[in-house]
Amino acid sequence: MSQKFLVIDMETNAIGSMRPPQQTITQFGWILFDEYGNTIKEANDIVLGATKINRVYNNSLTLEEIKQKGVPLQDAFNNMCQYIDSETIIYAHNADFDIGLLKYAGLILPTVKIVCTMKNSINFCRLPKTGYAAKYPGFKFPKLSELANKLDIQVNNNCLHDALYDCQVTKSCVIKGKEIGLF
Repeated sequence: MSQKFLVIDMETNAIGSMRPPQQTITQFGWILFDEYGNTIKEANDIVLGATKINRVYNNSLTLEEIKQKGVPLQDAFNNMCQYIDSETIIYAHNADFDIGLLKYAGLILPTVKIVCTMKNSINFCRLPKTGYAAKYPGFKFPKLSELANKLDIQVNNNCLHDALYDCQVTKSCVIKGKEIGLF
């Protein structure tokens, strides 16, 4: 059996705390791929549940889109989980946030290795902290676009914060990062 990798990303209504994550998931994207980078399966579900949205990004969903196209979060989650086995490695950029959102919604992933591309690339990206954080040692957490840029991966900034697009960028970062021993 070949190694499988799963990249996940979620977008939210941007209402509620970030730490711990207490926002409502509005979009759930994932890509399952093999050790050669071949996509096995992917999904990009709009998720029911949000009653208000703080439109932070240009591509944020509307409540009308959620009502018309949304599926229950449990269905989207179960669809993904059917492809996870004990050898699957899950990657997420800011895994604490994405996994925390699932936990906040009462959903628990199977026990597998989870790799945070954000935390595991801090010293690789070496981005200086700014503002109040600058008085503390170390480097800042890289945004997904910053990690991609460091790995020479092209990113369309207008498409970021779409769950599937972010998964595509993260997948590219994982593949390139694995080649250089980052992940």
